[in-house]
Amino acid sequence: MIDKYFSFQYSEHPLWKEIVQKRIELRDLNYQWFIGYNLFSLVWWLELILFIAVWFIWWKLVDKSRLVEIVAYGLMVSILATIIDLAGANFVLWGYPIMPVPLMPPLFIVNVGLLPVVYMLVYQYFSSFQSFTKAVLIMAVIFAYAAEPLAVWLGIYELTNWRYSYSFPIYIALALFLKWVMTKILAKQNSNQNFK
Repeated sequence: MIDKYFSFQYSEHPLWKEIVQKRIELRDLNYQWFIGYNLFSLVWWLELILFIAVWFIWWKLVDKSRLVEIVAYGLMVSILATIIDLAGANFVLWGYPIMPVPLMPPLFIVNVGLLPVVYMLVYQYFSSFQSFTKAVLIMAVIFAYAAEPLAVWLGIYELTNWRYSYSFPIYIALALFLKWVMTKILAKQNSNQNFK
């Protein structure tokens, strides 16, 4: 009787079955593409080296006394960048012909490596809002108008229904919004410590 009211049997719907079938086909095509054209290519090695290098550099430069705060900021950057990236790829705004591993999002190396590391270093070195904003503007110009075109040229990134100028405000908004979030979190933390 209760099943009548909670009939969420979407798995039996023909359209859902077709979606699952297309996802299986896409998975198989991605795997074939990865094995045949990605794995151990020059660009694949460059991505791997870049991923390791940025984390090595970050570890050398990060302020260890503020490690938890800086890592929290970086994790938020990584999470939001991954969400934005998946949304853009799913809406076919852009794509990634080169993937590090077929099991993870294609731009994993950037979303979990380059972006959070650069954002964390900017966050660490530019603490006042004015200096942070200036540094973020410079960073956004470099990412949108130098790094993205380079990624396109290398064949890592492909613009479908997107322009570099659309990315520019997103890089800025992401940094400023998360700086504001971290300011609120730290203020709350400090106010709670004052009551102890």
